[in-house]
Amino acid sequence: MRFSHRLDAEWRHLRMARRSLDRARSWADDHPDHPLSTIVATSTDLDDIVRATQRGALPAGVDDVILLRLVDLARADELAGRIVVQRLLPGLISRSLRYRGFRDSIDPVELAVPAVWLAIRAYDVDRRRHHVAASLLSDAVFQAFRRPIRRRSSTELALPDRVFVGLASDDGPTNAFEELAAVVRDARCAGLPPHDIELLRHLARSDSPGTVARERNVTPRTIRNHRDLAVARIRAAGLVAA
Repeated sequence: MRFSHRLDAEWRHLRMARRSLDRARSWADDHPDHPLSTIVATSTDLDDIVRATQRGALPAGVDDVILLRLVDLARADELAGRIVVQRLLPGLISRSLRYRGFRDSIDPVELAVPAVWLAIRAYDVDRRRHHVAASLLSDAVFQAFRRPIRRRSSTELALPDRVFVGLASDDGPTNAFEELAAVVRDARCAGLPPHDIELLRHLARSDSPGTVARERNVTPRTIRNHRDLAVARIRAAGLVAA
C-alpha cells in the first residue's frame, strides 16, 4: 500500500473516533471564543476542521486564524498536527510528485510528510500569520527536496563538527565516537525511528555514504538524503545543535 493510502486509512479511523473528538473539543477550554472552538463544539467529524482551514470555506482570513491555532496546539498535541498534515496532504502530494525521480524508487510523499511535521513544529505563528497553508507547504518541500539539491555533496555526516572531531579535554577521554554514541543513545530514548538510528550507526562504521550505499544496494544519493532526514529528525528533537 502506498504511503499516502496508509495516511488516508489512518485518517478514516481517526476523524470520527470518540477519543479524537473529545480531544479536539478540549481545545475550546482556553479560547472559547476562537473560531476553532466554535467548530469543534458541535463537530462529529474532524473533516469539519479540515474544511474550515480551506480558503473560501469561511470569511476571508478565518482559514489562516484556524490553521495558526492548530499549528500552535501542535507543539504539544499530536492530533492538532495530524489535522494540519491532513489539510496539507493534497498539496504535499502534488508538489512531491515533481521530485519522484530525485530520490530513486522511494515514494517522495514518504519523505515529505516528516518534513511537513518539522515545518509545523518550526513555524513562527507570531510573525507568519498569512497564507499559512502555502507557507507550510513551501517550508516542507524545501526541507525535503530543495535543500538537499542545493547542498553540496559531502561524505561527512551532517552533525556538528564536535561530533567527529576529537575533543582535547582534561576531564576525561571523551572522543568523537563516544559523543556520537551518546547522540544515538539519546535519539533512541527520544523515540526516533529505529531505521534512522541504524543508518547513523552504519555511517559511523563506514568510511563514506558510498560504502553504505553499496552495502545496502542503493545509490549514494539515497543514503545522503536519508541521512539528512534522519539528522533533521534528531535536530527537531533537540538532541544536537543545528
